[in-house]
Amino acid sequence: MKARNFVFITVAAVALGWGGGVYAQYPPPPPPGPPPADAYSQQPPGYGDPGYQDQQPYYDPRPDGDYDVSGDDQGYDATDDQGPVDESVFYGDLSPYGRWIQRGSYGWVWEPTQVEVGWRPYTRGHWVMTDYGWTWLSEEPWGWATYHYGRWLLDPQYGWLWVPGTQWGPAWVSFQQGSGYVGWAPLPPSVGFRAGIGIQIGAFNLSVEIDPYAYSFVPERDFLDARVDRVILPPARNVSFVHSTRNITNIRVVNNRVFNQGIPEQHIAEVTGQRVQRYQLNPTRDRVRGRVAQVQGNQVSIFRPGDTLAQPRPSVTPQAVIQRREQQRQRGQQAGQLGQPPRPSREVQPQPDQQPQPGGQPPQRQPRWQQPPPSQADLDRKHQTEQQQLQSRQEAERNRLQQLHEQEAKDAQAQGRARQIEAQHQAEQQALQQQHQREQQLLQARHEREQQAAQTRPPRQNDRNPQNQQQDQQRNRDRQPQREKRPEPTPPPPM
Repeated sequence: MKARNFVFITVAAVALGWGGGVYAQYPPPPPPGPPPADAYSQQPPGYGDPGYQDQQPYYDPRPDGDYDVSGDDQGYDATDDQGPVDESVFYGDLSPYGRWIQRGSYGWVWEPTQVEVGWRPYTRGHWVMTDYGWTWLSEEPWGWATYHYGRWLLDPQYGWLWVPGTQWGPAWVSFQQGSGYVGWAPLPPSVGFRAGIGIQIGAFNLSVEIDPYAYSFVPERDFLDARVDRVILPPARNVSFVHSTRNITNIRVVNNRVFNQGIPEQHIAEVTGQRVQRYQLNPTRDRVRGRVAQVQGNQVSIFRPGDTLAQPRPSVTPQAVIQRREQQRQRGQQAGQLGQPPRPSREVQPQPDQQPQPGGQPPQRQPRWQQPPPSQADLDRKHQTEQQQLQSRQEAERNRLQQLHEQEAKDAQAQGRARQIEAQHQAEQQALQQQHQREQQLLQARHEREQQAAQTRPPRQNDRNPQNQQQDQQRNRDRQPQREKRPEPTPPPPM
C-alpha cells in the first residue's frame, strides 16, 4: 500500500470566553460579512492532488441509490474478525455502497457511488455530545467508517473520495464559529494525528486552505437539529461565512481517548435554550447492527472494529478481501444446505412485492454482485433522471439564495449597509455559478465512467440485438414443426 503524506505539528486549542448560564432563545443571526472578491476562484491546496495519474477501478457496483444491501450479509458472520484488525476491514464492508480506486500517493480510496452529485460528507445525520465530545451520528450505512476513521478528499474528477485511516475519532472535522453561525467541514488528508497529542496540521491554515464548498453552515440555534441537512444553508454562502467566523477546531487526546471539543457545550445550551444531553458511547463489534448508530436512552452504539487499526500488508487489496468474503458467504450457505448450523446473519425483511416463504422464512435476496448489470436503456433512463434531479435541485438552490438575498437587502437598506451587502451577494452569486458548473462536470464525468463500465460487461439476455432475438425465435419455430412431423411408430401386427 502506498504511503500517505502527512505534515505534523500540534494544533493549538482555542479558548472561547462565553459567560452566563441562563438558557434563552436568541434572535436570528445577522448576515455574514463580505468575502474577498476572489475567495471562491482559488483552488485550496488541502484537498487537491493534481500530480497523480488515474487508475482503473477493479470494482464497479451498480450505483442505484439503494442503501438496502441486506442480501449481501447472507451467510456472513456478523461478528467475524474479532481479533486484531487493520484498514482492510473497510474494503469488503464499504464495497456494496461504492467502489475502490487507486489515486496516486493516497493508495486505495473509496468513492461513494450511491449519493447524488452535490452531496457532501457530514450532512446526513446529526450532532450529539458524548463522552468523546461532539460526535457525528450518521444515517448512512457506511458512516461508522468514513466519519470516524480517515479523511475526505475533494477530487476534481470524482468529487468526494474517502482516504482510509487507522485512528478512530468522534468526528474528523474542522469547526468554524462566529456571528451566530457554526460550520464544519471534513478534514483533508494533509491533516494528520499523533497519539497522545491530537491533530497535526503543519503550516496548513484550516480557515484559509479548506475549500469553502466543503463546509456546512447552520445558525447556532439549529446545531442540534435531528435532521441537520434540512437547516444547512446554501453552500454558496460559505464564501462569506468562512471570513466572518473563526476556526475553533480542537481535537485532542483526553484520558487516552480522542476528544472533539469544538464549540463549548455551554454556549450551545445558551443559544438553543435547552440543556445539551450527554450520551455514553458504547462501541460494538457487530458490523451488521452497528452500521448505523443506535440510540437507546443515554447510550449510543456504533460499530468500531478498533480504536487504532494496523496498516494492511501490500498484498491485501480490496479485490482480495471481497473475494475472501464471497467465499466465506458461499461456505456459510453450503453449510446451511447440508443441514449444518450456518453462521449467524441478519434476517432479510420481505419487500412489498415479495411473499414470505413457507415456514415463516423471509425470501432470500440475490447478492448485489450476482445481479446482472443494467441494460443500456436502464442506464440512459438513470442518467436522464439524474440530470433532471440535478437541474431541479440547482433551481431550488438558486431560488432559496435569492430569497435570502432579498430579505438581507431590505434589512441592509434600513441599516445603511447596502453597498457592503451588495458586494457580498455578488460574491455568493459567483460562487453559486461556479458550484453548479462543477457539479455539472462531475455528473458528466460520472455518466461517462458508468457508460464505459457498462460496455465492458457481457450483455443481459434482454439486451441482445433485436435482429438476433428474432433469429432465435425463428429457429425455435423451425424446430417445433420438425418435431411434429416425425412419423408415428408402426404398431405391432395383430396377434
